[in-house]
Amino acid sequence: MPSVQMRSSPSLSPPATVNDLKQRVIACLNRLSDRDTLSLAAAELDSIALNLSPETFSLFINCLQSTDSSAKSPVRKHCVSLLSVLSRSHGDSLAPYLSKMVSTVLRRLRDPDSSVRAACAAASVDMTTSITGPPFSILLGPMIETLVHDCDPNAQIGAAVCFAAAVDAADELDVEQLQKALPKIGKLLKSEGFKAKPELLGAIGSVISAVGGRNTDKAVLDWLLPNVSEFLSSDDWRARKAAAEAMARVAMAEEEFAPLYKKTCVSILESRRFDKVKLVRETMNRTLGLWKQLEGDSTEVSESSSSSKPASSGLPATLGKRNNTLKSKDRNLLNHSDLSITKDVELEAAESKEKRTENHSTLGAKRVLFQAKPKPSKVKENESNKSQVVQRIEEEIPEAGGSSQANNAVELFEIRNQITQIEKQQSSLLDLFQRFMESSQNGMQSLERRVRGLETSLSVISTDLIVTRTITQNGNHKRNACLQN
Repeated sequence: MPSVQMRSSPSLSPPATVNDLKQRVIACLNRLSDRDTLSLAAAELDSIALNLSPETFSLFINCLQSTDSSAKSPVRKHCVSLLSVLSRSHGDSLAPYLSKMVSTVLRRLRDPDSSVRAACAAASVDMTTSITGPPFSILLGPMIETLVHDCDPNAQIGAAVCFAAAVDAADELDVEQLQKALPKIGKLLKSEGFKAKPELLGAIGSVISAVGGRNTDKAVLDWLLPNVSEFLSSDDWRARKAAAEAMARVAMAEEEFAPLYKKTCVSILESRRFDKVKLVRETMNRTLGLWKQLEGDSTEVSESSSSSKPASSGLPATLGKRNNTLKSKDRNLLNHSDLSITKDVELEAAESKEKRTENHSTLGAKRVLFQAKPKPSKVKENESNKSQVVQRIEEEIPEAGGSSQANNAVELFEIRNQITQIEKQQSSLLDLFQRFMESSQNGMQSLERRVRGLETSLSVISTDLIVTRTITQNGNHKRNACLQN
């Protein structure tokens, strides 16, 4: 065939006319649908893309756009991959045709095949790194519009992945454009019509890394971090992992404002670090380590910022309540550790005897609530620890208010012990659940092996039966023939 000779020729001359080029490209695209000619057609298309002249760029891109969704998956995928070949081989010569190439990529974002969308992300990276002449907004603007306005789930996934890949690969970014786009993208986290939440969280993390440290506004993090932290408890493990990665990027990029949210973010990550999925659990622990490494006291900074800046009051009620509870606990611990004699203690010295009985009664009631059938050894340990705490406190506190302060400290000590016991029980239950899942998986695998063994033995038995039946029939035919003779 002459077409095979053209493909196998090592030094292939370019087509003489534009029509010849168009017919040749369309013929190669048609051969991509056949598995036998797929590799040869792909190699020929790559050779054509490498040897194009600037006058034929538009024609070649139009041929790639002419394929529709009815074409087979290899055709759709290779049409997008050819944009990567064009970008890497011709670079800034394709600057006048960048918008047309971007529209070709956007047309493929609705594709149900994930490999086609992955090729779109790779093409976005190649166009970003190779075609640097036009402004980055020509590539970024259409992707943002598709991400915000398209309702197709596949298009949402593809647009978010391409957007994140382009932002991560770009050397020179338009920071103002990304800052304006971040609120639009962030609103999609609350939208029920937007289904690609894990991919959107990845795009938000890419924007944070790109913009972080350059004209970042604290008000952005005031609404962004609470919205992202809500996905740490999502039912989708991919969303939990993406939210943890986004928070890690905030800790690495926002050196100025991240310490303001250190205490709240650390407490949230501490409560979610025992995730049932191993990959998510590792990501949570890495993010927690990054937030713990931040310098500065978040409590003092947040208090001073809240008193000086009214914009910081825009935090949601959930984070505000957590901050208040954590601050009150820290203040109580500091008061008990300092063991300072105040005027309130002197005023309560007269009523210490009455409060002593009340404190003992409430302490007993709280023991009943927190402990269910404790073991004798644990009871002895708790009593010994409690007696040591009481002796230490009574030695350092004067007799006037020593009893009330001691009872309050013992009560706080008991509550902290119960909280640590509950945490240990939760971690042990999680370990038991993981062991149960592993054992069930091992049981299923062993059952599958046994079923395969039974099927193999049955096939062998049926084969033996067929062979013996055939031998018996042949022997009977020979015997009958002998008797007839």
